[in-house]
Formats: sequence, C-alpha cells, structure tokens
Amino acid sequence: MAAKKTSPKRTNLLLVEADVLVRFVLAEYLRVCDIMVIEAVRADDAKAVLVAGPEIHILLSDAQLAGEGSGFVLVQWVRRHRPAIETILTGSLASKAQAVSEIAARVPECIPHGDAAQLIAKLNAMLAERKRRLRQQPKSAPIRRRRQRAS
Repeated sequence: MAAKKTSPKRTNLLLVEADVLVRFVLAEYLRVCDIMVIEAVRADDAKAVLVAGPEIHILLSDAQLAGEGSGFVLVQWVRRHRPAIETILTGSLASKAQAVSEIAARVPECIPHGDAAQLIAKLNAMLAERKRRLRQQPKSAPIRRRRQRAS
C-alpha cells in the first residue's frame, strides 16, 4: 500500500498596513510564494479577523496604524490572546521589505520577484509616482449652485 503524500501546510499571514500601495505590493510579493495573505487597515480590523477568521500563523503589522490602537498595542493583544501566532512589527519601508523577503525565503519552492532591495525600490517608485500625480491634479473650482427661478 502506498503512503499518502501530505502537502505542506500553507502559511496564513495577516498583513496590517494602512497605506494601500504598500499593502498591495507586500501582499502580492507573498502571494507569489503561495502564502495566503489577509489584509487589514486598522488594529480593530485585524482583531476581528483573528477572532472570527481562519487560523493565522504570522501577523505582520506596521507600528503606526490608522485609527485607534497602534501596531504595538495590536502585537501585545495577539501575544496575550493568540500566543501561537508569530508577530512581526515593522516601521520603515526597508524593514517591511526585509520582513516580507525573509518570510518568502521560508517557502523552499518560492521564487519571488526580486529581493528586499528590489522590493524597496519598487515601493519607493510607486509612492513617488503617487505623490507626483497628487501634485499634478488641478485644484477644482468651487461648485456654483444654479439659482432657482421662482414660478
């Protein structure tokens, strides 16, 4: 009788990042490695996922989050209520790229698109382009209301 092959357990990661561009790039980098990424913007959103969602193996959070509660507070909550979850707290783009690169390196068959330095360069380019486009947007003229005619 042939033994059943067991497939390696898929890693589930909760990514908590307020900046949509940064979150998108980091999540896509990890998804190439067949890591299931669940995205959250705020600490409250992350807690809701942790309470009701699928099993999470890694929490990767920005230290400064939008809304109430910082990444530090979130990590403390996770360590108290979900101690089996590995927590990674980041601040700069470089630390985020490095953390994601190290997580991807744990998956033996993963070949991500570039290393941490290339990921940082991509993030910086995208953020610079967003900033440039925001500066170029014309300031809109005030909206004038039409006068209604009395009948």
